[in-house]
Amino acid sequence: MGIAFHKKVDKKYIQYTLRLEEEILDKIREISKKEDISINEVVNQSLLFAINDYEKNKETK
Repeated sequence: MGIAFHKKVDKKYIQYTLRLEEEILDKIREISKKEDISINEVVNQSLLFAINDYEKNKETK
C-alpha cells in the first residue's frame, strides 16, 4: 500500500476527537511507521481517499 506524502504548509487543521477500533488504529500505526509519516497524515489521506471513492461510486449509480 503506497500512501503519497505531499506536505503542504497551507492546510488548515481542526482538532476533532473520535474513537477508532483498536485493530484499525494498529494498522494506521503500522502504515505511519512504514511510510515515515504522522498518524494524522495517514488518517487524513485515508479519509480523503474514502471520500473521493464514495463520490466516484455515487456518480456511477
